[in-house]
Amino acid sequence: METKRDIEAKAKSLISSNPDEAVKLYKELQEAFADEFNSWDAFYAMKALRASQNPDKNWAKELASTFEDEKVGNLYGWMVFDHCIKGKQKSEVLQNEQYILSLPELSPQKNLREDSTYPCPTTISIFKLADAHAENLFNARKINDLLEALDYNLLSTDARTLDTEQRGEIELASDLEKYFALRTKALIKLKEFEACKELCEKALESLEKFHYNNDLWFKMRIAIAEEGLGNFEESEALFKNLLFSKAGSDKWFLYRDIAEVYFEHKDYKKAWKYSVDAAYYGNEPHFLIGLYLLQARTLFKLERPNDGKVLAELIAAILKDQGWKDKNVYNRLFNFYKIDRKEVESTNEVIKRAREFWNSERYGDKEKKKGTIISVHRNGKIGRIKDEAGKVVNFHKKNLVRRVKLLSQLEKALVSFYEMEPEDGNSQAEVIEVLSQTRKEAINTDLVGKILDGTVKNTVDFGIFVRLPQLRDGLLHKNNLPSRLKETFEDNFNSGDRIKVRIDRVTEKGLQLKLVENE
Repeated sequence: METKRDIEAKAKSLISSNPDEAVKLYKELQEAFADEFNSWDAFYAMKALRASQNPDKNWAKELASTFEDEKVGNLYGWMVFDHCIKGKQKSEVLQNEQYILSLPELSPQKNLREDSTYPCPTTISIFKLADAHAENLFNARKINDLLEALDYNLLSTDARTLDTEQRGEIELASDLEKYFALRTKALIKLKEFEACKELCEKALESLEKFHYNNDLWFKMRIAIAEEGLGNFEESEALFKNLLFSKAGSDKWFLYRDIAEVYFEHKDYKKAWKYSVDAAYYGNEPHFLIGLYLLQARTLFKLERPNDGKVLAELIAAILKDQGWKDKNVYNRLFNFYKIDRKEVESTNEVIKRAREFWNSERYGDKEKKKGTIISVHRNGKIGRIKDEAGKVVNFHKKNLVRRVKLLSQLEKALVSFYEMEPEDGNSQAEVIEVLSQTRKEAINTDLVGKILDGTVKNTVDFGIFVRLPQLRDGLLHKNNLPSRLKETFEDNFNSGDRIKVRIDRVTEKGLQLKLVENE
């Protein structure tokens, strides 16, 4: 009869080459020598299970539960990660939920706050399971219970990076930030307002860096929690502070959420106003389908049901184009307006009519002003318009009715626009239409090579703008300067200095210059 040592030796020798046979031997070992089977036997058995193509996960769980030993538990954590998480689709992760749920107890969480050199399989696996429950239908109860099993004081605060083909290296949220983001979202959906508020405050206090607008989401959830706790005035003040902050002024979801707060408190006029603002700042229509439903409901409350038909058509178009399933709440809307889902137009067609409707609601009887584009920022995204009364208003390229490739082409163009005055007092031009455009002088390639005396207009970090007689200004880029001046040109050239240059290139953007030095 083989001794325990004989079976141990044979099993160990097979862990790498034939792990399934090794597992079989360790099971025999446990059965034959139950009283002598120890934590080291469990460790090597777990090693074989991890290496196996199709391990007996129930036995692995039993071993980790029986032998409360760090080395066994840690290996169990990696066995679960390898076979339940790594390379798995979210649906496959959910199928292995029972083993992942056992990790906090059987493979205790590592303190990555102190040392994140090596990853923690339990932390990774719990987050992956939470992600699976967040897919499509956000399972708030499951996600909250999962994350409650983690100690956030042990989570890493280090942001991670990911290399992508299209965007290059991108920075991802730390484990701690992800924990706060997921759990506060779950708590707000569960209407556990006090707990959500406390955790959001903890997140804002603990995190030094935020990703995906999470700082705004935490503040917003505090505002929603205050409303849920019955502190409506406090909630309203918090929302308005967010909306009128630089970071939150153009975030559509903030306008949507304050619209929902006013809707719940039956202030339907304000709910409608903020929902229209949300639609104005919103992005792709399929992300805003919940907003459109809120708008339709609000119009019913305002006794304007006929105006809601375009919103119902927009929802139907999105569902059709995205291939999404109907919901009862949508079907009630379609039945009311007698909308045939098969005959509905495309999202692109319906959104045009919806935008006309939103514009009429946003601007009402406000008269359009006329003015001239007097300057365009060198970033090509923003500029300034002077109206007929001499008032200067800022604008953004995205607010042009007809898109242009180069905003600089519109300098000195006559335009019409709506002037909007947000709470911060910085007037903005919206729905900008070009009425007439100053024709840009034709590109005169005969200018190339000409040497001219100019005047330094100003210096910027990338070069020198030069005013040239009877021509538009040119740019002397620092790369076109002699080596000795590339790092010191801002100290050597001052506004008003005379400078000799040669026109190197003529483009739609302007004249590109080179420095001519005296011999």
